[in-house]
Amino acid sequence: MTSSDDFYNQLGGDYDTIIDWEDRLAREGPFLRRLFGEHGVHSVLDTACGTGEHAAAFSSWGYEVVGCDISEEMLATCRRKYGDRDIAWAQGAFGSTYSRLGRSFDGVTCLGNSFPHVLTDDDARLAMEDFARLLRPGGILVVQQLNYRAMALRGERFWGPQRRPTPDGELLFVRIFDLGRSPLRFTILKLARSGDSWSLSAAETEHRAWTTEEMTALASAAGLTPIEQYGAFDGRPFDARSSDQMILVAQRPR
Repeated sequence: MTSSDDFYNQLGGDYDTIIDWEDRLAREGPFLRRLFGEHGVHSVLDTACGTGEHAAAFSSWGYEVVGCDISEEMLATCRRKYGDRDIAWAQGAFGSTYSRLGRSFDGVTCLGNSFPHVLTDDDARLAMEDFARLLRPGGILVVQQLNYRAMALRGERFWGPQRRPTPDGELLFVRIFDLGRSPLRFTILKLARSGDSWSLSAAETEHRAWTTEEMTALASAAGLTPIEQYGAFDGRPFDARSSDQMILVAQRPR
């Protein structure tokens, strides 16, 4: 099983191919902009920033932005795509970002189902404490992840196939969630067609299915005040049995 950084290094350029960023940002953007506005956010740290799409969106909205990721492959993509933007890029893992940056922000985000890569109680505690240090008094934390509890209840194990035409042929992506083990196994299958032939490759890693109770307890133990948990980016309340998303919003007390 590959580590999270090896997993994303292995995906490389396919990450942006898998995700429809225009649709995703259209869904997530209004929620995040409203939240930032309500809490007076001027500077944002996007942790686990991936290929930089959220960070670039935040920058276009007028915020001071730093994007941070564990994967050098992802950060190289960020710099290639957005090197002309006023965005700082830094390498850092959960739990050690403050020591790398040495500064705090009005807002910290952890999006794209990234927190489930944290597998142990100790690492989760360190990550949440690091988030708290990265926040200025009154600053907010937004952590988004899939609600694996609801997926297990629905027996939902597969996403896709997603078809992506390319100049050289066709790509199909299938995401597989092996929910019957702990930590669960997350696999992305890539089928590439060239002419009449297909090739198959796979990238896999492990996720922990953090619950709402665990996330709230982690935030509180780190000195953060949980504000709300949402079940989607349209702002609907979180329901453990049915919500697709689990979006935790917490604040560092003033």
